[in-house]
Order: sequence, then structure tokens, then C-alpha cells
Amino acid sequence: MNSARLVVSPHPHIHSGRTLPQMMQMVMLALIPAIIFSVYLFGFDALRVIIIAMGSAVGWEALIRKITNRPLQINDLTALSSGLILAMLLPPTIPWWMILIGTLVMILLGKEVFGCFGTNPFNGVLIAWVVLKMSYPDFMLDWLPVAMNPEITATPMEIFKNQGPSFTNQYFSLADLFFGTTTGPLGQGSAFCLLLGGGYLLYKKVINWRIPVSYLAAVFAFSGFFWALQIGSGNADPFFHVLAGGSMIAAFFLATDPPSSPTTPDGMILFGILAGILTVIIRMWGVWTFGAFYAVLITSMFTPFLDKIAPVVYGR
Repeated sequence: MNSARLVVSPHPHIHSGRTLPQMMQMVMLALIPAIIFSVYLFGFDALRVIIIAMGSAVGWEALIRKITNRPLQINDLTALSSGLILAMLLPPTIPWWMILIGTLVMILLGKEVFGCFGTNPFNGVLIAWVVLKMSYPDFMLDWLPVAMNPEITATPMEIFKNQGPSFTNQYFSLADLFFGTTTGPLGQGSAFCLLLGGGYLLYKKVINWRIPVSYLAAVFAFSGFFWALQIGSGNADPFFHVLAGGSMIAAFFLATDPPSSPTTPDGMILFGILAGILTVIIRMWGVWTFGAFYAVLITSMFTPFLDKIAPVVYGR
């Protein structure tokens, strides 16, 4: 005789009182400083990428749910916010048809194939970004120069990887990296704008502090260890690793993706540390220039195991 079994998962079951659309609204509000700054740097090209990404993400989700005869869920704003985050990872020169491919992959392979938002094991934004990066590498590295540094058409991390860490100080100061007067993807450049948005999400308790803090601390400490020893490519200033290469947007907007990140306190800290260490490893010894994005995607494979790390319960 089979008896019913109660399966207890680590996910929170106490409602916070905040709905999913409200959380997505706050995520989009948190990106407003980065959006404004990207428009300031790249003009209409930035708006073009953002509008196409957000609109096509909603359109693809509506079409897929219509084809599969499932109820529309575009009111939860997950497609809209995911489209915005994907736009922040793209260059301002990207063709419109590539944006459509990216949002289709994001919605289909990153969300709908698993059912809906919350059941996807990987961040759909990162899946779409990796597909575009691997399929169209030249388009994904086509940057617009900015008025502050018109002679520089490479990102700080590309100079770090291709010319060596000693050249980064010749082209960029820490102030350039912090305020974002460099070329690159729309939302990656200004660490200041991303810190404003991340601080807003922390203040509103949309994200937990453990993942971004442990991630940035691991990037700083691990790169600083090799910088102090002057070993390999790690002799770049650890502040450079924190401010450049997508570390900030990865910490606050990618690694904190609810479905693909751990829910236990210890699991969150370990997730951030693993992603931070892997970011530095990829940058120092890998061939990829955007190690932060790959690191977060790879680390999310360990989320089911990290979720098993639960605090000891005393009493009943």
C-alpha cells in the first residue's frame, strides 16, 4: 500500500506581501539610471535596442502561449523586465534581427520550455546572451566610441585580455570605470548607475544582500590575491576587476535571478563566492572577455545542490 509523501522544498512559503509584477516593476525602476546614462553615451541607438528588446520579448511570449494554447501571462511583467536586462548586455550597434533572435531564445529556451517563470533552472537572459555571443561574435563586439574617449573602440576588459593589465591604466582611470565613460554594452559601463539601482533593490528587499556582497567580495579578494603576488594576469588592480567587465550588473541583476539562484542563506553566500572566483579565473586564464556573465550561468548549475544547505533546526 502506497502512502502519500510530503515533499518539502527549500523555497520560501511565507508570502512577503509583494506580487511578482511589483517586483519586476522595481527591477525595471532600478535600471533607469543605467538606461539614462546609456542614452547619454550612445543616443538613439541605445533607445532602439531597449525598445526592440522589450517589445519583442512580450510579443514572443504572447505568440508562444497562443500557439501552445496556454493563458497569457504578460501582465506579470517578467518578459518585459527580462527584455530590458538583455538589452543592457547588448552593444548599441546590434542589428534589429539579432535582438529578435535573442529575445526568442530568452523566452522559448529560457522560460517557456520549462513551463513559466520560476521553473527555469537557468537565467534566460544569460542563455540568450551566450547564444548571440557564440553565433554572432563580431556583431557582439562592435562598439560605439564615446565622446569622452573617442579614440578608444575597445572595452576595458578587452584591453585587459588582449594587451595586458598594464595597458588598462594608460587608457582608463578608476574614475572612468566607476562613472562609465567607456564604451561597451548599454548597461555595463557605469558602476555608479548600477550601484544606485542595486542599492534600491536592496533597500526594497527585492534581492538579498548575500549574493551581490559575496560575489563582489570574492572578485575583489581573489583578484587581489594574485595582484599582490604579481602572478599572471591577476596583477591588475582588484578595483579594476570589480568595476569593469560586467561585475556590477552581474552582481545585482543577473546572479540574483530568483529561479536560478539559491534560496538558503548559506547557499546564497556560497553561490556568490563561487561565481566571483570563477569570474576571475575566466578573466585570467580563459579566452572570454565577459567572464562575469559566463561565471553566473555556470554557477547556476550548482543551485540545486546549494539549496540543500539549510541551517540546523533546534527543537520542533
